[in-house]
Amino acid sequence: MANDLFEFTTEQKPVFVYGTLRAGQGNYQHILRGNTVQERPAHLMDHTLFGRGIPFAFARKGSRVVGEVMDVHTELWPVVLRRLDALEGYRGEGGDNHYDRKVRTVTLADGSTIEAYVYLAGEMTRTWFTHRDEPCYEDYVKAQRR
Repeated sequence: MANDLFEFTTEQKPVFVYGTLRAGQGNYQHILRGNTVQERPAHLMDHTLFGRGIPFAFARKGSRVVGEVMDVHTELWPVVLRRLDALEGYRGEGGDNHYDRKVRTVTLADGSTIEAYVYLAGEMTRTWFTHRDEPCYEDYVKAQRR
């Protein structure tokens, strides 16, 4: 029934990942490892990360989020995107989502920009951080090493 709640997006775009889906992290091993044709360092401007253990990206002017752009094999795209949506609790536009899947402009290491899907904190999730004094940071992997 959950799949009936939204129409599956078939348009393929790169996916910008910033947390547990980054190369070498736990969810990367289960969902993306072996399913990409290219993985590139990148960052998302005017956003920051909140949350301990599980990062959530929020819009914040002047901040940036460090991550990677994952280009998924075309033939694997539908399966990988469904797995990503399930992991991120994305049920479709306007749904009660843990994360919202949005298209954003990300900057690659060479300075060029591309459009990519990014999972941002959903409306419900954003309320968890509204009244808390959570630290923000830009690089999930470096924050986990502290």
